[in-house]
Amino acid sequence: MNHRLRRVTPSLRRGYATKYTGKVITTTNSGRVSAIEVSVAAPKSLSDVRGYPLPRRDLICEATKILQSKSAASSPDPFLDLSDLLQTLTLTPTPSEVSEILKSLKSPTLALQFFHFCPTHIPNFRHDAFTYNRILLILSNSSLPDRIDKINEIVSLMEKLGAYGNISTVNILIGAFDGVDGLQKCLDLVKKWSLKLTSYTYKCLLQAYLRAGELNLALQVYREMRRKGYKLDIFAYNMLLHALVKDEKVDQAYQVFEDMKKKHCEPDEYTYTILIRMIGRLGKLDEALALFQEMLSKGCKPNSMTYNTMLEAFVRSRMVDKTMILFSKMVENNCRPNEFTYSLVLNVLAAEGQLGKLDEVVEISNKYMNKSIYAYLVRTLSKLGHASEAHRLFCNMWRFHDKGDRDAYLSMLESLCNAGKVTEAIDMLSKTHEKGIITDTFMYNTVFTALGKTKQIAHILDLYEKMKRDGPTPDMFTYNILISSFGRGGRADEAVRIFEELENSDFCSPDIISYNSLINCLGKNGDIDEAHMRFKEMQEKGMNPDVVTYSTLIECFGKSDRVEMAYSLFNEMLGEGCCPNIVTYNILLDCLEKSGRTAEAVDLYSKLKEQGLTPDSITYAILERLQSGSVRSSRIRRKNPITGWVVSPLRGLLSLGRSLSLIMWGPV
Repeated sequence: MNHRLRRVTPSLRRGYATKYTGKVITTTNSGRVSAIEVSVAAPKSLSDVRGYPLPRRDLICEATKILQSKSAASSPDPFLDLSDLLQTLTLTPTPSEVSEILKSLKSPTLALQFFHFCPTHIPNFRHDAFTYNRILLILSNSSLPDRIDKINEIVSLMEKLGAYGNISTVNILIGAFDGVDGLQKCLDLVKKWSLKLTSYTYKCLLQAYLRAGELNLALQVYREMRRKGYKLDIFAYNMLLHALVKDEKVDQAYQVFEDMKKKHCEPDEYTYTILIRMIGRLGKLDEALALFQEMLSKGCKPNSMTYNTMLEAFVRSRMVDKTMILFSKMVENNCRPNEFTYSLVLNVLAAEGQLGKLDEVVEISNKYMNKSIYAYLVRTLSKLGHASEAHRLFCNMWRFHDKGDRDAYLSMLESLCNAGKVTEAIDMLSKTHEKGIITDTFMYNTVFTALGKTKQIAHILDLYEKMKRDGPTPDMFTYNILISSFGRGGRADEAVRIFEELENSDFCSPDIISYNSLINCLGKNGDIDEAHMRFKEMQEKGMNPDVVTYSTLIECFGKSDRVEMAYSLFNEMLGEGCCPNIVTYNILLDCLEKSGRTAEAVDLYSKLKEQGLTPDSITYAILERLQSGSVRSSRIRRKNPITGWVVSPLRGLLSLGRSLSLIMWGPV
């Protein structure tokens, strides 16, 4: 037993990493107590199994701490402190230690400063490929705006000092540079340094060409890889396939897909998704479905992108039943549909007139239905013009959820207003509080606009009184909409009343649009002098009338046969530096033509061309009447909407008018 212990004990002995020596310096008279001075023996440089010196962790930590010191009081110049530290070292830092310090620094700018510091402050130190690679990698991963310039400076320094990089240097540079010129520089360095491209370098180069949009160069790299027996990883294969599909290179995409299998690189769900998208867009539905089945047989689990791609192929072929089956499978396999999924299903149902199956879609995906999805469906149906279906779906959401969704509510409100269903819109507006939605001014303005278009003055008055009583507070848009709406309905008195309320409001005051609406309302309801007075009033308040203001008044005076006043306003407009547009010219041309003032109309048309404006169909119609010489001042014309100031005189004979005007006036 003791013999066995004696054999085992030596193997359990543990030596110390540091050796100590000491000498006795004092001893008591009895000799029982002594004082000993201990000194530490200088450590020998440790090496790894290959004989390379191991980095000194204490030096790396201390140097990093000094350089990253943020206390200006304790370290006004960290590089000066670092120089002091280096002078105390018996062994100078090695390139591997410098590399570790560079890696530990958080600031790329600080790392670059330390990189340039080393050759000038460390005796006999020279950067090698390892330290060059480290600083290049730091710069390439940084967000410095001039990182490419700094990388080029390092490469130029290497060339100046005759330092050669290795293939890792080239790989780093390929990842950093953008564009063909930068990649060509990398290939030039490969030749200069007599390097051999590895499989990883080829992959980096191929991906860099793809990022630069150079598919043909990427294919050249790929063919060279194949000749040398190299293969890509799944990410690079998918990246190449995506580029080929995007460029509609179908045959090459199939070839790369077959190469993947030959190289024993198993396609994943992204690979199949890329190919299914390509084949589906080509209309080869059976092949797309076969690929989808192959993917399932390989054990790949489809994600939402894969399902959406296959659904898109069905939708393109308008196959409603297969779309519904696949959508059901998607939900059954716990893959959450997203907004794009629902848009695909809605589009095919709407295209085939089968929106009645929307309830089935909601039922299938019931576990994923929330307010956000309901809101999206309501908005999409509204945009597709299916207000009734949107309203029905909205009511379901309204019934099943305690809290309403403002976006869905607003979309439904706009949809009802656009469809002319203002009664339902007003009813919705009155029920918002039931689901915790607070009505705002924008909602009221939406309904006011719809009511104004249909000239439902009574509803406007009732809703406006409710708004003033219960809130919210009307804003500038509210007042402008009301002024325009009352004017369109021929209620100039109400428009003036609303304008005066706006003037007395504590929250806003009339702007140019307010005055334009009121002037338009007064002028087109027969009170031209009042309209002109409001025009002068806005000028007195320091507001500069715009092209809309002038055009509105010119039209009003022209319709009242007050041509001189209309022409005077036109000249005033030019004098004030307000440039007339084609609508202004059309208004005045029509006015002059009706009054038989042909010469002035011709002169005005010349000014129009000098200004560089392009005549439109209305211009050509007026020119045709001028050419025919028929002045039909008694002509009955459609009354313009109050809020609109674009005149539309005589819409017939446009093609004939254009031909005659070309003969009379020449090409424009």
